[in-house]
Amino acid sequence: MKSDVVSIAACDEVVYVGTHGIEDQASNLGVWDVRTGNLLQTFRNGSSAPYSLCLLGNESLLAASHTKPVIHVWSMLRQSQKHRKLICGKMISCLAVTPDGNYIAAGLEDKLHIWQVCTGELYSVLSHCSAELKCLKFSPTGEFLVAGYKDGTVAVWELQDSLHQDTVRIADQSPVSTFSGHTGEITGLHITLTNKVVSCAMDFTVKIWDLLSSEELKMFELGAPICSVIVDHSEFVLYAGDYNGNVYCIDLFYEPGERSVHIDTRQESRAFTSYVAHIGPVQHMCLTSDQSRLVTASDDKLVKIWSLMSPVSPVVITVNDKVSNLLVAPTPGALIFPDQKPRVTIGNLSRHLHSSEETSEEVEITTFIGKPF
Repeated sequence: MKSDVVSIAACDEVVYVGTHGIEDQASNLGVWDVRTGNLLQTFRNGSSAPYSLCLLGNESLLAASHTKPVIHVWSMLRQSQKHRKLICGKMISCLAVTPDGNYIAAGLEDKLHIWQVCTGELYSVLSHCSAELKCLKFSPTGEFLVAGYKDGTVAVWELQDSLHQDTVRIADQSPVSTFSGHTGEITGLHITLTNKVVSCAMDFTVKIWDLLSSEELKMFELGAPICSVIVDHSEFVLYAGDYNGNVYCIDLFYEPGERSVHIDTRQESRAFTSYVAHIGPVQHMCLTSDQSRLVTASDDKLVKIWSLMSPVSPVVITVNDKVSNLLVAPTPGALIFPDQKPRVTIGNLSRHLHSSEETSEEVEITTFIGKPF
């Protein structure tokens, strides 16, 4: 056991991989060393629906079930490693947690629910359109929540203005910004450190726009539906994964005077480089914190870790089913020091804005929310 702890402590970052495996029967969530691809830990008794895996307080992992209206909770601490479930009223299509770990946001059909973690109180039920929510992202500061919808709409909510338990105020709440430039389902979102929103969709396009003004800053049209997108911290390079398994590395300063750029992916160009990464859709992509590695995942049951500094073959991780979620994060203290005690309680998830109307079916979960070790 000591050698395992030492090997985990030697990792600067880890990769969390969730799969579509059979509910409650397989190890559908694993933690891997981002440098070597070695498996560090697995979690059983649950599943992770697409766009739902979240790290909470560097101690617990949350993911929505793809078959039941519940949120699975796995603790990385030995004292509370029993798998738990948070009961919700409806199936969850996407899930996000604020960077400080204080709030959980979830898409339930076309409604956006926001709960406070420590009490479980339901602070918001927000509605923008009748289309289903497909993905959620909090801005790096946690000030804004960006939601992507099945009809191609993207909406921005200001978190503090959305936290009410007054049904009248919630009914009057509207997004601070909306964007409706896509004509296909939103498949991925990324928010840069300078509050630019990058969205991709099934309409073959990637769009970059200002979070508050909704101004479209750049649009790239590619040769296939785009499934995932991410931008490096310097905002020099955009990475896009398409439905055919290709990854494109696009120069964001190519033709700076042009807002709309059509890229013919069949021809070489200074605008981009591309490579065949997978044999299935590239559904998920992440960059390591030092921007030296790109991690990609696909329906082909493979996760690949690509070095962006040298032309070496990628590290390949083979999993037991289609990848539903991918998350890269600094190694949490809970993996290194699993005997520490949980110190914060996740309250029962309320189903109504007024706790007096609450039912008693929810489950109480205990976890720690604190700073990284």
